[in-house]
Amino acid sequence: MRKLYKSVKEMARDISKDASFESRLSKEIDEKRIAKFLFYLRCKNNLTQKQIAEKIGCTQSKVSKIESAYNHELSVQDLLDYGKAMNLKLELGYRHPSMRIVDMIKYHAFKIKRLLGQLTDLAKDDKEMNDAIARFHVEAFVNIEKIIKGSFVNLAIFRKKLPMEKASVHISAPIESSNIQKVAST
Repeated sequence: MRKLYKSVKEMARDISKDASFESRLSKEIDEKRIAKFLFYLRCKNNLTQKQIAEKIGCTQSKVSKIESAYNHELSVQDLLDYGKAMNLKLELGYRHPSMRIVDMIKYHAFKIKRLLGQLTDLAKDDKEMNDAIARFHVEAFVNIEKIIKGSFVNLAIFRKKLPMEKASVHISAPIESSNIQKVAST
């Protein structure tokens, strides 16, 4: 039975005893991450390089160069054009490297709250739209609950088969990041 790998890096670690090869391959993959993602998007959308080129207004050769480029060789315009050809909008963002995972989760929770508010505002007095948005809220609640429960039960305390009552309740510290506070206030 053949082994299935989760990534090329994992396969390289397994089949090569040359640590420098593994290191070079890993660096090469990391330095072309954006181009490979663009390639993935094109394939997912069942488009050829020629079709993308026609939509962008360039040559197939240019699309090939974009899909094999190192991250530092790509321009924002390349990304905008490529996304536009697939009817996608480019979103870029920054975050401070010291931002904790819990703060990122809170940030996204407030973003979800804001987006749900925008969705609710769309309904106005339209009964059909109100019903559809209400169904979506229920669906979102169920899915988010499943995600949280799935993560919660993977905690070590539950893997040891301890009863639920012995788990303490966690109360988060106040949100201190100015970025998170800005999202919460919008």
